[in-house]
Amino acid sequence: MIRNIIFDWSGTLVDDLPAVLAATNHVFAKSGRAPMGLDEFRAEFCLPFTHFYDKHTPHLPLPILEDWFHQYFRQTQHLVTDLPHAHEFLSFCRDQGIRMFVLSTIHEEYFVIHTNLNGFGGFFERAYLAIRDKRAKIAEVLVENNLVADETLFIGDMQHDIDTARHGGILSCAVLTGYNRIEQLRASNPHIIVEDLDALRRILVSNGFELPAISPDFVSK
Repeated sequence: MIRNIIFDWSGTLVDDLPAVLAATNHVFAKSGRAPMGLDEFRAEFCLPFTHFYDKHTPHLPLPILEDWFHQYFRQTQHLVTDLPHAHEFLSFCRDQGIRMFVLSTIHEEYFVIHTNLNGFGGFFERAYLAIRDKRAKIAEVLVENNLVADETLFIGDMQHDIDTARHGGILSCAVLTGYNRIEQLRASNPHIIVEDLDALRRILVSNGFELPAISPDFVSK
């Protein structure tokens, strides 16, 4: 039975993809590289994000790239919105006594801005932020919070999230509301892929807070 949920942040609970793409293209412009369109960015972007910049801007040191990114990203916070069903799903989990955590690459500065607006922060026992490689952190999250692996679900929108769940020996749910597309997520073999958090809520209700023994590849509305 699922008693604990670890959430990714970007693309899982909030939509910051337009803001991240704009800031990334700002970095590319300053580094002399052509901008990316949305489809190309979704196909290319990966975590840890250092691999992405090593591939596309190898001639520049990461601190400079990060400085350019954050200078611009701070100006695009108005583009960040809550994803559909996110608040309802968090409220549903709280009502069911589910323990909730965040494990994300998002910087604390932006997490505070977003949660001050949407009120999501009050749902979580603890938020692990600015984590470049979640695989290196997941064991600590489980131990620090006494989370039983087979009672814990990681929900995320990227292959790195699914790989992190596998690394920690916990359940995984991929959502199609963020950065990676379905074919990318399938490649990491999550326990289940859902269109959004409302589809996951219906699964949890109908299965007594278990994932189906034989999960469908994809669950839509």
